[in-house]
Amino acid sequence: MLEQLLSEIRSGGTLEVGLLSKKLGTSPQMIEVMLEHLERSGYLRPYETCGDGCGGCNLKSDCEHSQRVNLLKMWQG
Repeated sequence: MLEQLLSEIRSGGTLEVGLLSKKLGTSPQMIEVMLEHLERSGYLRPYETCGDGCGGCNLKSDCEHSQRVNLLKMWQG
């Protein structure tokens, strides 16, 4: 299942925990645990936030629509 999760993230598929859990047939809590494991293992790293606003990266639409920009945790492989 870790390989499926990593593949989903690397393919540019959904990055939202709830949708990933449904797609992979597991709980959101399990997805969180797997993401943390993949990060500790060096397979994923969180996107760094832009700080003062969006710098126009490919996550612009996700950041602009959130009042919680600094709380978003998005992953890259």
